[in-house]
Amino acid sequence: MDDRRKRIDDLLKNSQESRSSLDALLEGFGEALYVRTKEIQNNFEDISQYNTYILDISESNTAISRIEEKNQRLKELEDAIEIREHQEKERAKEMAVIYRRLGKALLGNSDYNDYTSLFKEQANTLTSKIESLETRISELENKDGGNVFSWIGKSAQGLVLKTFLSKTQENQEQLYHNIGERYNDRELIYRDDEVSIIRAEADNLRSISRTAIDEISSLRDEKRIITASFGIDGNPQKQIQSFRNHINQVKEALNGLYKKFGAQTAGIDEDITPERKYFIDTIVTAEDGEIISRAVKLNQSLTDNEKAISKLRASLAIDDEKSKIEKFKKSIEDKKSKITDLQDAISDLDESVRDCEKYIQELEKQL
Repeated sequence: MDDRRKRIDDLLKNSQESRSSLDALLEGFGEALYVRTKEIQNNFEDISQYNTYILDISESNTAISRIEEKNQRLKELEDAIEIREHQEKERAKEMAVIYRRLGKALLGNSDYNDYTSLFKEQANTLTSKIESLETRISELENKDGGNVFSWIGKSAQGLVLKTFLSKTQENQEQLYHNIGERYNDRELIYRDDEVSIIRAEADNLRSISRTAIDEISSLRDEKRIITASFGIDGNPQKQIQSFRNHINQVKEALNGLYKKFGAQTAGIDEDITPERKYFIDTIVTAEDGEIISRAVKLNQSLTDNEKAISKLRASLAIDDEKSKIEKFKKSIEDKKSKITDLQDAISDLDESVRDCEKYIQELEKQL
């Protein structure tokens, strides 16, 4: 019995391998046959369906390519925008330095007093405050002597003064920046001095910045158009995956057509009309004989395996049923034996009952 079960396992494995080989052979053969039908006039529904599937796959692949191209362009735009925005931030820092230089140069040139007079008092106040704080800090740092407590006091006082100095210097730099920025918006009056040179630097940098901002705006517009073209979902990867899933489904349907056509041509599929048989004969070539022969052999191998498996399983089933019969017969014999024993016990009990009744009758006579 074990040998038969092993034989069934071997046959099932062989059938699985034969089925895979046959399916691959029929799919390849059927695909080649459908290609031959492109130039032949026919009215068969499956051939029309084949052409529809092929067109569907082609259009889906084209759609994927377009999405990938747009997605690649979107990434290029994002990188370009990021680079230009970073460059613009650096130019803004450079412009801030130029404004501070311009403001300081304006304050230092009496030719521009008509413009800087509004800021002179604030500038002088900040300059005096900075000089005073620097002097006090220097005196504290150069002062010797004293105990640890006085040293701690000087350190704390010095820290406070340095904080005030830093804040005052920031205010001074901001004042220079404001003066330079406001002046830069004025109409240029060229003079052969430092102010005009710095102003020319600022104008040149602003011109570069305007061009860069226009480029960023143009890139963002293109990015918006591409993003909008992706639709409501807006996720190109999901759209690509959706098309790929669709292509796989169409390919599965195509494989079904291929196998059917290949089986019909090899004579394996008997569900075929005379018109179909005649059409197949017109497209089959002598070179197809080897493929058809292999397909027939593989199919016969499957049929033979199925018959052998069926016989082996029937043989095993018969043995199982015979084994059950033997068990049932044994059970019947056991139960019959128990019945006989019970019948004997019942007879003994009946005899005992009769003896008791007879004894009662004898006792009743004595009453």
